[in-house]
Amino acid sequence: MSDRHHELDGDPFDDDRPVFGERRRRALRVVVLIAVGALVLPIVLSIYGVARAAADRACAQYVAAYDADALGSRVSFELFARGGPGWQCFATAGHGNDTHIANLGLLPSAPRIQIIDERQS
Repeated sequence: MSDRHHELDGDPFDDDRPVFGERRRRALRVVVLIAVGALVLPIVLSIYGVARAAADRACAQYVAAYDADALGSRVSFELFARGGPGWQCFATAGHGNDTHIANLGLLPSAPRIQIIDERQS
């Protein structure tokens, strides 16, 4: 029962060096990074497209409710905006000036428009 099992001993020719060389490991890292980028990029582009479309629709509703003289609306994504990072809604006037209407946030949703009735105040 106390016999030694020679098959469990290490390989006498094993020199504990890495199996792959440095060039092959570097190439493998580059391939993995490209593969991960190829998996993540479509998701990022899809999220951007959905957020842009939602921001366009929400901004059009805000401009229609709050600026009757505007000719159109425009949205832009800004990282360092006054209200924090997110989509900014602008009303486009006839003379080329844009008026900031709302900060729509990172993922815009349907607007909650509050119309103030001047007769009640």
